[in-house]
Amino acid sequence: MEVERAARPEVSPEPGGRAELAAVLDQLETLSRFDRPDTATQAEQAAEAARGLGDATLELRARLVQADLARRRGDVAGAGRTAQEVQRWATEHGARHLLSRSHFLLAAVLQELGDLSLALEHAVLAVDLLDADGPPAQRIDHLARLADCLGLQGDQGARERYTEVLLLAQELGDVDRQLLVLNNHAYVETVTGRYDAALELSTRLQTLAAAHAVPLHVGRLDTIARALIGLGRLAEAEAALAPGTAREALDASPDGDAGADFLLTLAEVQRRRGSVAAAQQTLDECVRRCDRHGLTSIRVRARREQAELHAAAGDYRAAFAEHKTYCQEALDLQSAQRDARARALQAMHETTEARRQSRRYRELSLRDPLTGLYNRRHVDDEFPRLLDRAAAEGVGVAVALLDLDHFKQVNDRWSHDVGDQVLRAVAALLEATASAAGVAHPGTFAARMGGEEFLLVLVGGDLAAAVRRLEDLRRAVSGHPWTELADGLEVTTSIGVAGTLGPSTPAALLGRADEHLYGAKTRGRDRVVSDLG
Repeated sequence: MEVERAARPEVSPEPGGRAELAAVLDQLETLSRFDRPDTATQAEQAAEAARGLGDATLELRARLVQADLARRRGDVAGAGRTAQEVQRWATEHGARHLLSRSHFLLAAVLQELGDLSLALEHAVLAVDLLDADGPPAQRIDHLARLADCLGLQGDQGARERYTEVLLLAQELGDVDRQLLVLNNHAYVETVTGRYDAALELSTRLQTLAAAHAVPLHVGRLDTIARALIGLGRLAEAEAALAPGTAREALDASPDGDAGADFLLTLAEVQRRRGSVAAAQQTLDECVRRCDRHGLTSIRVRARREQAELHAAAGDYRAAFAEHKTYCQEALDLQSAQRDARARALQAMHETTEARRQSRRYRELSLRDPLTGLYNRRHVDDEFPRLLDRAAAEGVGVAVALLDLDHFKQVNDRWSHDVGDQVLRAVAALLEATASAAGVAHPGTFAARMGGEEFLLVLVGGDLAAAVRRLEDLRRAVSGHPWTELADGLEVTTSIGVAGTLGPSTPAALLGRADEHLYGAKTRGRDRVVSDLG
């Protein structure tokens, strides 16, 4: 968060001080965007003063400030509940400003919960309902949140919004908000892969900060470095990160991660520049901070970087083991995050709509976010039940494990973005095969097991028919027009297949399929090996 340098607001608890208290709340609402250390205390004092005055509108404004601060500390569900309660009251009493601020908070809550489309709806309403004669800084904040929601969805209109809000901040002479807007815009451009645009914005960010002697915190240095990394300018990226390597700078990270995310970026840059020993030291410090502060998400990503470091040092066995651990922990984390989002939505409102959303997020927790296929959690939940049903009904089941051949080379030669597109294209081919087979035999499904490994479970029919389907799938993968993604790109897959008719266990079937997959790899890849030979 930003550190706002405006004067501390004074709260008047005296009756008759409604105008003074409203002015204080105007300021607190703009300060909450920057999470000043004393803002929470001021908000509590404002709420008490409003209660003393018997002014429900002012009290609810103070509660929204408190809820926004609570959201920043991790209580996303609590902030959402407060915003909805205030919104109901404001709707009944025609309190336009309260409505605008509740939508503003809900946009942030839903953005954190991953529902960007609904967050955008609230962001639009927050802008539309804002009083035209309200504090200019508040209008900047509402428009900036709208731009963030648009940008994270890849909407081209975000750039126009960012330009508009930056001009407003410049007219106001608000350097803090100018820096915030430039940083957020640059970050969104890196997310969408427009690194040239991100670098131009990052340069403006650095120039503005230098002109006003504002030190760039590690979150902004990371944004700058990400733009340079995307352009392959690794030496400049490392130089850009250098000011943030001091312990004091890391500990003061405004993102609540003690600089761990910044260190992960630095380790990647150092590794890619060939400084393996330095990268390992940086990553070790990142991991220590993750463990100290319980930063599970960053810790999982650090495992992927550790695998890359092992490979860079020539220890491919350790790299493979670490990458397997990363894949499993990443899947576990995704499932936990989906469940957490479902619980947060349920806690926000116990309505029919909330229950519908909860079911949707439960379904999302069983899906791989990149490909849309089922994930390992769904396999663990559903596969045993499927085998029991098939055995009871006397129906055969074929299990295929598929692994993309030399997939690491795709990432290394053409980029991880191309690799992700390959995974999505293969997933679509798998889903088409599963859908075609599932018409006659319900229960058939495809899943991503992790990395470049997939699972296809075919219910019904004999093993020979299943192998024919998988041969068709193998040819579809190798014959796909991969060169449309990247010149010279070729993709093939090795497939191991095990079948059963009668009682069996998931471990036994998957174990045999894995053995056959290994056989397909050792026999030259791009082939299907099954129980049939």
